[in-house]
Amino acid sequence: MNKKVIKVLMGTAFAIGSVVLTVFLFKLTFFKSLELKAYDAMMRFRGERAHTSNVVVVKIDEYTIKELDDPIPRDKFGSLIAILASSGATVIGVDAIFPTIKQDSVSLAQNALFLQFSAYAPNVYHAIGPFIPSERFADAKGKTAIDKEAYTALHRLAIPGSDAFPFPQATYIDERPFDSLASLAAGVGHILLQPDSIDGIIRSVPFFVEYAGDYYPTFGAALAFAALKIDLRSVSVKRSEDGLLVSAAGGLEIPLSSSGYLQIDYAGANKIFKEISFLEVLDAFNRQDVNALAMFKNAIVIIGPTARSIGDHNPTPIAEISPNCYVHANVYDQIMSGKFIKYANTQSQLIVLSILALLVGIISTVFRLRWSLPIGLFLAAGYVWFAYTTFANTGEVYSLVEPFVALFFCYSGAMTYISATEGKQKAQIKNMFQKYVDASVVEQLLANPSLIKLGGEEREITTLFADIEGFTRMAEKMGPQNTVGMLNSYLTEMTNIIFEERGTLDKYIGDAIMAFWNAPLDEKEHAYLACAAALRMQKQLLALHTKWIHFGRPVVNQRIGLNTGMAVVGNMGAEARVNYTAVGDAVNLASRLEGVNKEYGTRLLMSGYTYNKVREKILAREMDLVVVLGKTEPVRIYELIALSDEVQTDATKKFLEAYHNGLEAYKKRAWKGAIEQFQQALSIRRD
Repeated sequence: MNKKVIKVLMGTAFAIGSVVLTVFLFKLTFFKSLELKAYDAMMRFRGERAHTSNVVVVKIDEYTIKELDDPIPRDKFGSLIAILASSGATVIGVDAIFPTIKQDSVSLAQNALFLQFSAYAPNVYHAIGPFIPSERFADAKGKTAIDKEAYTALHRLAIPGSDAFPFPQATYIDERPFDSLASLAAGVGHILLQPDSIDGIIRSVPFFVEYAGDYYPTFGAALAFAALKIDLRSVSVKRSEDGLLVSAAGGLEIPLSSSGYLQIDYAGANKIFKEISFLEVLDAFNRQDVNALAMFKNAIVIIGPTARSIGDHNPTPIAEISPNCYVHANVYDQIMSGKFIKYANTQSQLIVLSILALLVGIISTVFRLRWSLPIGLFLAAGYVWFAYTTFANTGEVYSLVEPFVALFFCYSGAMTYISATEGKQKAQIKNMFQKYVDASVVEQLLANPSLIKLGGEEREITTLFADIEGFTRMAEKMGPQNTVGMLNSYLTEMTNIIFEERGTLDKYIGDAIMAFWNAPLDEKEHAYLACAAALRMQKQLLALHTKWIHFGRPVVNQRIGLNTGMAVVGNMGAEARVNYTAVGDAVNLASRLEGVNKEYGTRLLMSGYTYNKVREKILAREMDLVVVLGKTEPVRIYELIALSDEVQTDATKKFLEAYHNGLEAYKKRAWKGAIEQFQQALSIRRD
């Protein structure tokens, strides 16, 4: 099977595995909490959204409690309600409970004033605090008995309910306005807040609480219904694709979760709502401060405790601790603004998650790290942008942490697979080539294994054979130790030059060196680089002579043969031992040319095949047409003199001119002219 197809299949497998594992993990509390924190972060990062401007919070703060005591006398509450109504408040919501009072003269007098003042305000909505039943209230059959004590007082303020929906049920309503006050109320709303069981943060509210067959809306929703002048009898609940849908006359639609909860879209920090202290309102009225009281004109007023000593506080996504009255204000505001949050359905989430994981899985296995990592980061950043902009613009929530966990598992799996497979390949490449080529070439091969074929392949190469003249006789005279030391020095210097000129060392054969160019990496200028290496090797040998003479070692000469042609290059040998080498007629010819130097008294011969590749970049002299051992066709050979870009002496130029003139005369059988030109050349170069 094609290697790339295998990688795609492996990437797909990692994607599927990571999605399955992630879906399982996000059923656990720890991972759910991470997702919730990400949701909170998106809401904080979004900051303030478009919101209403007519909400005023009258704070029961520390200042008020200090001056008026806790609980605040009811006649003061009555005064406040009357002041707000007379100042033009559209709706007044009282986030406080007024149960039946103690039967003492002071309390009765205060209560009477409270009722008297409340009668001046026909638009007051009071809070009720339903108690949700637990198992201890159920009978043997699991049914819960409903205490209907509050039913008579509150039934007229309720929405006709249905048993078909999963709203919380109240066994009885203990915390509620006493009967006389309830009869004056324009409506009621429940103040049940249920912090998230995972981390205790208020992110949603039960939209209705059912009591004795009736529905009571959450406090903020009750105020919104009042502000919109909605007849509660027109309010209905039905199931939708995403959960439940509350609708009412006038086209109002409020989406809820399948369990009947409204996800709160917090408008921003609490300070976005106008606020004033309870006591400051009373003082402004006493001073007849018209400007201060003007803030209540056409306002929705929520009276609620903000003092920490009262304890009516909870954490929210936008605040570490927040008075609950601001939660109700946000619920009111989002209904009035039409800003609702809904979670993308499970199918959509799974599709997005799978696509991301599949892309990362395939990219990670098919592409190299330098590409897969930035592409993966780009995809991750793109998803964050998509999730955030979707939330900020539409209120639809896509999981933010879950895809990142899936991508982490997918990428980790892919990298482990790559390390286990390509890591083995890279180790094989390094072990094989570090003794043949320069370290920089090894690094290129490791970075791009596709540049080479570890099996045999036919390609054009330039081969170099170098040998020391009379080495065997010299070794006999020097002895083993001196011979080894001299040979190591020689081979080290020559090999370094081959590596520096991007050649590949094939092997050492005693004192002989075989190297080639254009494998394993492509080298367009392989013939030229081989010529440059050969010339440098002979110059370096002259430099070695100085050191060897100092140690009493003999001066040696070197013969080099160069040829360019097609050869088979790759791993060859037995199963237990293989070498990266080159074989073929082109390689053999280079070896033969090294020996042909003896016949012509030269040091560096190249074939016409190599010469034709580099003729514009070198200086050379044509030697002859020769038939080497193993060949039947003659090969034109040249002596390599220098690279053309090297500065040459006048003597060299004159020598080459005289020599080539003599050669042309020789070819024309003009023997006398040829002899004259050759003698002139010989006078310049005696060797």
